Amino acid sequence: MRKYKERAVKYFAVFLLFMLVCTIVSRGIYAWQMPKVVTETVETHTLTRKILADGVVLTKEEAPVVVEAGILVEKVCVVEGQKVEIGDLLLQLDLEDLDRLIGDLDLQIRAEEAKLAELNAAGAAAVNRANQDLKDASDSSAGAVSQADGVYQAARRERDSFPSEEQYRESAYQKDAEYQKLLQASRKKKATKEEKEAFEFYKKSLDAALAESYAKEKQALDAAVAEGEAAVREANMSREQAVKQAQRELEDAKNNGGSGTKLEQQNQIHLLKEKKEKFLNLKQAEGKVFCELSGFVGRIMAQAGERTADTSALVVSDAAGEKLFQAILPQEEKSYVAIGDTMSLSFPKGTKHLNGVVIEAVGELEDGSCQVTAKISDPDIMIGDLGKMEIIKEIGRYACTIPKTALFSDGGTDYVLLVEEQETILGAELIARKRKVKVANQDEEYVALEDGALTEEEKFVADSELDKEIKDGTRVRLREE
Repeated sequence: MRKYKERAVKYFAVFLLFMLVCTIVSRGIYAWQMPKVVTETVETHTLTRKILADGVVLTKEEAPVVVEAGILVEKVCVVEGQKVEIGDLLLQLDLEDLDRLIGDLDLQIRAEEAKLAELNAAGAAAVNRANQDLKDASDSSAGAVSQADGVYQAARRERDSFPSEEQYRESAYQKDAEYQKLLQASRKKKATKEEKEAFEFYKKSLDAALAESYAKEKQALDAAVAEGEAAVREANMSREQAVKQAQRELEDAKNNGGSGTKLEQQNQIHLLKEKKEKFLNLKQAEGKVFCELSGFVGRIMAQAGERTADTSALVVSDAAGEKLFQAILPQEEKSYVAIGDTMSLSFPKGTKHLNGVVIEAVGELEDGSCQVTAKISDPDIMIGDLGKMEIIKEIGRYACTIPKTALFSDGGTDYVLLVEEQETILGAELIARKRKVKVANQDEEYVALEDGALTEEEKFVADSELDKEIKDGTRVRLREE
């Protein structure tokens, strides 16, 4: 019986040991299945924005290489960015095409000179006609002025010879028979009172009628003089206008000929001869266009097999000019750069690194992108060198920041995973809890949340195992560093 009890105790101990081992193993498996996380709390950080872009060294002083338009380019002898010296060959023009163009210009010049001769002949005839028209207009208008002046002078003479009112009355008295009859009756020795009164009454009525008649005749004479004076002025104005118009037509006749003016035709011939002279100079140079300054080839507009345009064929940057570094940034970077900001520049293979280069201009291009320009004074940097720029711009200091690895997104909603301790049947465990947040700003390393999104005591998942998804309510364990 005793041995039976000892054996039972022994088996029970083995069983307990087995259960302990199973518990440890199961707890290990359970813990192993939990995602391992690193937790942190919010910190205060200054966010920065790093702006990177490729650029090229240019110069303010550029000289266009202009070639007469319309010539076939046989060969472009340089490439963009190539260093050139005075006398280096830039372009080779097609000589056969140049000869043909010179021949075409000769034909055009002869045709335009023939037109000018026709205009000269037509102009001479037109001038003769205009001279005659001017003479006719002057003679005709002079006659009208003379006739109007004659009428005016006659009206003045008639007005000036008109008697005074007293003379007018006396003359009327002499011609009025009734007046003379009554006058004689009133003057006889034995004239009665009735005869004298009859004379006085008649004279008074006659004087009133004569005063009215005198005023009307005098007014009519003054009006005739005024009308004559106005007619003379009108005739003189008409004469001036007629002569002026005829003089203008004469001037036009001297300048015009056919469908265009002689001056325009002469200018056209002059331009054609200038163009021919330039073509002859190019032919004398065997169609070669040489560089006239030391520098670097900029933009090349001319293409082999195409004709030169009326703009510059290419641009050469002056090697002695002021050097500029120029880069193009995306539109969204424009708000982060401003005149006076500094940048660092690095050039291929680490040959040169410049710090504190000041931005002198910030411009917007047609596509909305941003062009940044800075001056370079380092003598070892050459025009045409390609480099990389870097601008680090502070965008704000925030009290509630988290690492970018701690921010999650679900359907456009941003959230963080807080780690909370929870009591379970297996003891205290860490649980991940989802909390929505709003992002205020961010840079390459940190995300700034709106103030109050997290407290300084709350711990959030800053990093986790990439192969294990963490959701709201997921049990997690801390990763041992």
